[in-house]
Amino acid sequence: MYSVIRNNNYMETDSLLFDDFQVPKKPHEYAIFLNGEWVLDANAYFNAIDKVEAEAFLNETDKLVSLYKEEKDLGITTTLSDEEYLELITKRQERRIILNDLTI
Repeated sequence: MYSVIRNNNYMETDSLLFDDFQVPKKPHEYAIFLNGEWVLDANAYFNAIDKVEAEAFLNETDKLVSLYKEEKDLGITTTLSDEEYLELITKRQERRIILNDLTI
């Protein structure tokens, strides 16, 4: 098995082609081959972590948003104050921006 860069893409293959550039095995999903060695692409790594955290936050707060809306519709005391709800949905929007690679 060979680890190569072929057409600017890393791959593992059973056979070498003429234009393949043989490299050590890629040590990490977010590593890039630069100046003859693998280095971590910190931007890609931390962007991926941010996206995982943003998705988790949205999933964890879905029920709270639903609960607030139902309580409002029923005209009963809400679990969150109006200010807390606005703060929550603002944070949720910030996380959606992270997930969609948009700028704030």
